[in-house]
Amino acid sequence: MEQRIEQQLDWSDYVGFWKRVLIHFVDFLVLALPTYLLNRICVSAAESAESAFPLFIQFVLLMGFNVFMVVKYGGTPGRLILGARIINGDGSYPALKQALIRDCFLIINGFLAVIVSLNTEELSAVSSSLANWSPLATNLNLLFGWVVVADCLFVVFTQRNRALHDMMAGTYVVKKIALDHFV
Repeated sequence: MEQRIEQQLDWSDYVGFWKRVLIHFVDFLVLALPTYLLNRICVSAAESAESAFPLFIQFVLLMGFNVFMVVKYGGTPGRLILGARIINGDGSYPALKQALIRDCFLIINGFLAVIVSLNTEELSAVSSSLANWSPLATNLNLLFGWVVVADCLFVVFTQRNRALHDMMAGTYVVKKIALDHFV
């Protein structure tokens, strides 16, 4: 089935590196304020409750939003605004499993960031225990930062402009206009 989409689309129908950079910038512009407000609410709740639980809720909401957007609409707000879509080998939007695999580096980095942030506040016995993992989480976060950089560079050097996470999930980032002709 994967050959079907590859046979139907031209090499110029795949979104390249710089357009992906622009997509992430638009995502930042659109999502920065809501993310900041959610963060303030969750940090305040964590401090009031003396619990790390609200920080993990924030993490789940942010990751869940991203996965939901990819499964339901084929992309994040930046992709939708700039006319790009994430599809699988048969041309449909990714399934939940594909979206989770596609976002695995983001999910791991986000989880490690929550653990690192626990080192700044003593919220509870659980968060104190997790904070003991903060130095390791910081180093792992740095390592995964380099993995993300390498992942992004795959777009420059691979056929059909696929990042490592696209290859792992069996997805492609394509121009929406190309999909309109495909369907």
